[in-house]
Formats: sequence, C-alpha cells, structure tokens
Amino acid sequence: MIFLLFFFFSLTNSELTSYNKQLEWIVGHWRSEFSGKVFWPTVPTMTFGEDLKIMEAPLARSANVQFLNFSARAWSHSTKDHFHDEWGFVTVDPTGNATLMTSGNNGFTTYEVGHVSHNKLVLTLKDIGRISFSRDLPVEDLRRTFIRHDDRFLEQVIEMRTATHPKIGYLEHTRVVYTKQDS
Repeated sequence: MIFLLFFFFSLTNSELTSYNKQLEWIVGHWRSEFSGKVFWPTVPTMTFGEDLKIMEAPLARSANVQFLNFSARAWSHSTKDHFHDEWGFVTVDPTGNATLMTSGNNGFTTYEVGHVSHNKLVLTLKDIGRISFSRDLPVEDLRRTFIRHDDRFLEQVIEMRTATHPKIGYLEHTRVVYTKQDS
C-alpha cells in the first residue's frame, strides 16, 4: 500500500524543469469572484468571475518537454451564467520564450508565444483556429499579459483586434485580478 501511494505521489507531484522555473510565480490556483471586466465596443461592459489553475505536470518523456497544465473557467457575476472554459498547456523553452496553447468551449484554439520576465508574462497570438459556426467576429490579433503583483494577487489582461475593431493596434477586452487560493 505504501509503495502504491509513493508511486501515485511521484507521478502527480512533478518538479518544475529548469526552464519552467521561470514560471514558478504563476503556478497555482487563482480565483476572482467578481473583479473581471469585459470591454468591447459591440457588447455591454460586464463583470465576471474566473477560476484559473496553472499546475505542474510530469515531463513528457517522449518529447522531453514539460508543459504546465492551464485551465480557466469564467462565469457572469450577476447571473452566474457560464461564459467559457479554456484548457491548455504552457511551457518555457531553453531561450526563455514561453508558449501557451489553449482550446476552449467557445470554439477557439490559440497558439500564443512571448517572453517571461520577473513576475510578468506577455504573450501574443501566433495562430488561431475556430469552428466554422462561431458567432464571434474573427479575432485577428491578441495579446495576453499576466502580472503577479505580490504573493496574493495575479492580474490577467487580454487585448485584441477583430475584423472590425480597432483598425490597428489592440483594444482591451478583459481584465481580471485573481486572489491566490490555498492548496
């Protein structure tokens, strides 16, 4: 019995690889009950909650790469209606470049790349996939920024450009401040 418990523990509690140690500050369970804000010219501004988990994962031995598991679940603060879920993976390569790949139940998959600095991760869209019957305007560009303010608070800002807004650059789409949850 002790051997099985040790075996299970060793499979689920991986240590971060040397490259992914640059993301140590973002690993954990983060939650916002109502601090999320949605902004966009074609939708009413609204408040949302979100649960964000970025967790250690075992090394993928076949590729010799460790991806961290990424999940986010968002809901309307006022109605408690479910907004969307995102699942994916994040990693850092030997040169310090970060990659985030996500797939969501809103019909989008994204491939984002960027750079990690002290308590900050900035990612930009490299590719996006979408289901053919999605009702959203085509996203043409996206920038996602994570900032760890202190031991308790993490902020995420998503800026984007669609086929109609803006013509150049980005517009802020969402901003949420999370509180670190006890494990």
